[in-house]
Amino acid sequence: MHFTVEAQNKIRSHIESVRTPLPIVAFDGTAGNGFDTCFLAELVGKEGHVVAMDLQREAIHITRNKLEALGRADRVDCICDCHSHALRYLQPHCSNGLHIAMFNLGYLPLGNKEIITKRETTLAALAAVHGLIVEKGILSVLSYPGHAGGSDEHAAVEAWIEQVQRHSRIESYRDESNRLSPVLWLVFT
Repeated sequence: MHFTVEAQNKIRSHIESVRTPLPIVAFDGTAGNGFDTCFLAELVGKEGHVVAMDLQREAIHITRNKLEALGRADRVDCICDCHSHALRYLQPHCSNGLHIAMFNLGYLPLGNKEIITKRETTLAALAAVHGLIVEKGILSVLSYPGHAGGSDEHAAVEAWIEQVQRHSRIESYRDESNRLSPVLWLVFT
């Protein structure tokens, strides 16, 4: 299972099934190589808006270049900052709430594996973003317990998921045959 593609498929299916009113506002908390940001830019359409964040300038540069090549850069704010500061960038766009949020944690693929998302900043970002999501919105979190530093963040995200499942529906996906498998959580509000 390719968890990133699975997250995108589930999000697309959910948004289409709930007939989300336009304009759609989406957030990519880990722009990385631009894969999720480009997906969100296509999904929100010309009327919607995406805020994409990454701590690494390289990730923002890669993402901007991909968006420009697709002709969708005008609907995305690419922000080089920690996702824990998401509120300051999202609030101007979220007068009607946030419809979609995606987090693909860990490190930048093909980048420096020592620069990783961290437990504290990820929990702050999840809490802030979850508070903005509208009824019938969706949040995805892809967590990687198998890399250095990943198990601590993964355990924290798992505990956070347990708390929000009291008032949200949760789906999770993992390779049960691999104890270090990435885990995809979908939070339906």
